[in-house]
Amino acid sequence: MEKKREKETTAGFTDGYVGTYYSEESRGIYRFSFHEETGELTAPELFYEARNSKWISLNNDRMVIPDEKAGKAGTCFLELNHGSVKKCDGEVLQEHQTPCYIEQEEDFIYTANYHEGTVMIYQTTEEKPEVVKRIKNGEGAGCHQILLHDSYIMVPCLTQDRIRLFDKEKGFAPAGEISFPKGSGPRHGVFNQAHTRLYVVSEWSNELFIFKVCGREFLLEQTFSVLPQNEKTGERPRAAAAAAIRLTKDEKFLYISVRERELLAVIDVSHDKATVIQHVSCGGKHPRDFILSKNEKFLLVANRLEGGIVCIERDCDTGKLKGVRSRIEMPEGVSLVLA
Repeated sequence: MEKKREKETTAGFTDGYVGTYYSEESRGIYRFSFHEETGELTAPELFYEARNSKWISLNNDRMVIPDEKAGKAGTCFLELNHGSVKKCDGEVLQEHQTPCYIEQEEDFIYTANYHEGTVMIYQTTEEKPEVVKRIKNGEGAGCHQILLHDSYIMVPCLTQDRIRLFDKEKGFAPAGEISFPKGSGPRHGVFNQAHTRLYVVSEWSNELFIFKVCGREFLLEQTFSVLPQNEKTGERPRAAAAAAIRLTKDEKFLYISVRERELLAVIDVSHDKATVIQHVSCGGKHPRDFILSKNEKFLLVANRLEGGIVCIERDCDTGKLKGVRSRIEMPEGVSLVLA
């Protein structure tokens, strides 16, 4: 059930949404307000109740989230109107556990399921989105993202140490893979705007892999640890777990969150060789997701276990993070978007 908006967003503020794991203190999607110039955050309020809505995909007025009901799991499709839920366009509950990632592209919606190792492909219709394909990568494959390429959708399979490619023009047929060292665990990636560079972060080895993209070829150019030098770990480390990765609009700086170490790594990618230039505290515990504000003056972090949502000021020239500007309490927060 949705929470109706009681008043318009205060001038200078924009709506933000956080997805959560379901608990006594967190019951779905929460809405907060964020000031782009001052970094101020307002206390979150329940926006839409759903179980284990751990990812949010927002495209204009369409919000797609994971949901779970009566022992069945899947995806819920919401139509928004001025910051409120206009209607629910339906649910497709054909999975045993909720997906961990959702991506939208024109008339298609893609979801990745970590535990089941599946990718669900939906096509929108006048009635509601319908499943057009279910891709099985193997139970426990650790599918953790859908990366959009001009020709493919790309699926990091964390436990299989590979990214699988599926051809859009051939009905999403398998089209090869990018292999990673055993025990690295590729989790998330990001392209530059021209799709000539691909940056992938690995959860288990806590490394950044940089690929040069030449048409349909991915050529590895550089690999290095994103951890402080005295904290490098071996194969499948449990004391550190890299999570989210973001690239600035000017494509000069990358940011990566690392759970267990509770830090953010700042990486300069503006030169021939990328380098880590800063490590800073995430302001809490378990930074599963973070985003850059639209003007990129701030970085918002969702700390799942402690610290809530933290707003950290950013130097747009050097890329370095300055310090915490504000925070709000939000237990079990694991996904962030700004409207």
